[in-house]
Amino acid sequence: MQRGLAFLCAILAAGCSPKPRGWLRLANGALPNVLLITIDTLRADHVSCYATRFGNLTPNLNRFASGATVFLNATTAAPATVPALASLHTGLYPGRHAVRTNLQQLGYGSRLLAESLRANGYTTAAYYGNSLLVPKSGFRRGFDTYVSFVSLAGPSDARGADLAREWLEQHPATPWFLWVHFMDPHGPYDSAPPSWSDTLAANDPLPDRELPISSSNYGLNVIPKYQALPGLTRASDYRRRYRGEIRFTDEQVGRLLATVDALGVLPTTLVIITADHGENLGEHECYFQHGWFPYEEAVHVPLLIRLPGRAGAARRVPDPVSLVDIVPTVLAGLDLPTAEQFDGRDISALLRGARLPQTPAFAVTAYLNQITSVRIGDWKLVHTPPPPPPVRGDPWADFYRSAEQFELYNLERDPDESHNLYATQPEEARQLWRVLAVWQTAHHIPFWHQPGPTPDEATQQRLDALGYGAQ
Repeated sequence: MQRGLAFLCAILAAGCSPKPRGWLRLANGALPNVLLITIDTLRADHVSCYATRFGNLTPNLNRFASGATVFLNATTAAPATVPALASLHTGLYPGRHAVRTNLQQLGYGSRLLAESLRANGYTTAAYYGNSLLVPKSGFRRGFDTYVSFVSLAGPSDARGADLAREWLEQHPATPWFLWVHFMDPHGPYDSAPPSWSDTLAANDPLPDRELPISSSNYGLNVIPKYQALPGLTRASDYRRRYRGEIRFTDEQVGRLLATVDALGVLPTTLVIITADHGENLGEHECYFQHGWFPYEEAVHVPLLIRLPGRAGAARRVPDPVSLVDIVPTVLAGLDLPTAEQFDGRDISALLRGARLPQTPAFAVTAYLNQITSVRIGDWKLVHTPPPPPPVRGDPWADFYRSAEQFELYNLERDPDESHNLYATQPEEARQLWRVLAVWQTAHHIPFWHQPGPTPDEATQQRLDALGYGAQ
């Protein structure tokens, strides 16, 4: 493990190596199309090209991965949708784009990828299945077309794929930027037809148990209220339903990619597939939730990038990266001007098979306790701050840990983060804490934000249905 000053130097390493701009342009210098697919609540270890212990759930993603660069250790900036996607679209961590919870809006102080691409001649469109991404969320900026596929019956990724395919067939002009945010793997796990779950094998490598249904949308060792499905109380039943949702969404991703191929533009399209965050499935006593903890099941996400002749060749990259790296990589790779100072870095060297110096990957949770983590190489430190000052009416007050806590894990030897080495590896812990403490200060974390304005009744009902409210 690196020592002392080397750790701090790693933070600045992104600016220490040359970055060949324009590397992602086509052979004739033209700009490629850009297709960004994000899948809500998709754990990396449930994508079969990452791991197979849960079966082959993603044949279409696997097929795509066979010609793509697969980043094996990608980390989201936050295990909650709005701050995570804000980081993905801006290249900034939550402390700089100022979206720390799912109820906050992305302000005009942060430039989105769509804004940069449209300013350089791209036609832009977005189709989304998460009701938090409504136009007032701030994600609308930069898109010529911005359409929800959320219905009264909940999201349907089949509908989202249909809308995106129709847009592609009706907009042949290039270059274009299309973002599709699929939603069905997010709870409650009842979006896909039951057949997608019923045909899954009954074996489950994670521990099984009966669980009580919580009276609220949070808690440990319970099934959150919004997740409750009629007659189901076993953890394995919910995990089977989650995996069925993933299978269904994978089919819709395959349909969308098939349309791009049929239109003859796949060879000239940069395709990026990732997730906003993962899902707790019982690890660390947390069932069928996300947002609370920065453990790997919630922050380790898939990241696959492909552009024939530029990024692909079935390359598997073990270097840890962050979703804040996507925007600087795309803009530098396309040789587009930007005045932004990103928290992420251009990782296109990794797409070419070269190496880059290690840099830290950070994550911060979305609630008032703001647990943070930093990963460098195989080592990861998790910091739980002292409980926040009491806030009247805080619905999560009894969820906070009672005292400050540090956890140190070696992810190569302990990918499940079950053996805390903080007490036995003090030097490694000290070096990682030095890096994390600097980052926390720079990003104003912990920032004890006060609860925002009370949403109207209709909005609150939608939030509760997705587990974003306390009830």
